[in-house]
Amino acid sequence: MSEKRQFFGTDGVRAIANRHPMTPEFVMRLAQASAVVLGKKGGERPRAIVGRDTRASGEMLEAALAAGLNSAGVDVILAGQLPTPAVAMLSAELGTDFGVIISASHNPFKDNGIKFVHGDGHKLDDKTEIAMEKLVLGSEDMPRPEGRGIGRITKLADGVERYVKHAVASMGGVKLDGMRVALDNAHGAAAYTSALALEALGADVQVFHSEPDGFNINEECGCTHSEEIERIVRSSQAQAGIAHDGDADRIALCDEEAIALDGDELMAIAAESMLRKGTLKQNTLAVTIMSNYGLDDLVSRMGGRVIRTGVGDRYVLAEMRSRGLNFGGEQSGHIIFGDWATTGDGLIAGLQLLKIMKETGEPLSQLRKCLKKFPQSARNLRVSSKPPIEELVEAQKIIKETEKKLGDYGRVLLRYSGTEQIIRLLIEGRDVEYLEAQADKIASAILAQIG
Repeated sequence: MSEKRQFFGTDGVRAIANRHPMTPEFVMRLAQASAVVLGKKGGERPRAIVGRDTRASGEMLEAALAAGLNSAGVDVILAGQLPTPAVAMLSAELGTDFGVIISASHNPFKDNGIKFVHGDGHKLDDKTEIAMEKLVLGSEDMPRPEGRGIGRITKLADGVERYVKHAVASMGGVKLDGMRVALDNAHGAAAYTSALALEALGADVQVFHSEPDGFNINEECGCTHSEEIERIVRSSQAQAGIAHDGDADRIALCDEEAIALDGDELMAIAAESMLRKGTLKQNTLAVTIMSNYGLDDLVSRMGGRVIRTGVGDRYVLAEMRSRGLNFGGEQSGHIIFGDWATTGDGLIAGLQLLKIMKETGEPLSQLRKCLKKFPQSARNLRVSSKPPIEELVEAQKIIKETEKKLGDYGRVLLRYSGTEQIIRLLIEGRDVEYLEAQADKIASAILAQIG
């Protein structure tokens, strides 16, 4: 039986800032542990790049993180406020040993988090995170060099320019002249990058929610508020809308009719285009268990296949790397174009979809029709505890009955959120009324036990 992580969740460590484990004391020790696990094993001094989103607490945690790394003999490059994918890209480009991102992604401003990437820009696997946890939770002292062995801090002056140049290059010379794009930066890290890239490509960019003050990140805006990107597309009469989350590793797109698309629709459009061009490696798309089975139907009809992983873009990436694939993502909007990114990248994903619009001459409202979704019923239930799923006895009885009824034409998924005190239920099939009724029954049984 594999070991379980104690404070690492689906995407790093996340909590209310200044409350354990997101305190300066804990973050310093976590930084020291990361130096041991991710730093060089030879005599050369290791280097790490650190970036953060726009949360006010990011300044405090950046200071603690840098101090912890320096105390362990790591030279720190402070990249400032940048999207998560930018830090991952820069880690590889600058040849650092690892990168660290201070962000709680789409969470409210009170939360914050720490994510790590290897020097090549890829996220850590469970085994590496467990090794770091053991050091953090252990009682032994970690290495503390003295004198010339103490790490130093430098600041990166051109991180934005490097990332924007990289994003523009992903378009392969295709311009967006004459295309009006509404952009919702969620008052997050994308405020410094996405408009610059779009403008460099010739788009007419209508910018919204791009005045971060440390406290307004994700507040009634961004990719988790699809109604807002729909509103601003409508008001600006844009041909497309792009909405990011706080650290811009996710995206929501909106068509010219002011109707938002989800990640499955974005992947369907891109996979269809790549299959037609012959650029989808091994004709295979990697998605999580949460994606709609309509994707399988579309891709298989075009001679490709879909493989599924656990929830989290790092699991999709791990599968992509092990199989030599170049495209995958999550329904939630983590879209990974592996030829250009080592993690979910909201800007590059948005640009690639706009590129398809330019190449085909088709609006998003038409392109999205390639995906014929199976109906789904979902519930996100706040719970008081997280016992093993199999211990939800009454809910499991109803789930087994439901799965038997659905047969090969549907499924039931039940899992805990890795970052919140929530259990997520998803039922997929062909009969909407049946799905809704069963979802209500299962939800009631769960809440009766752990609500």
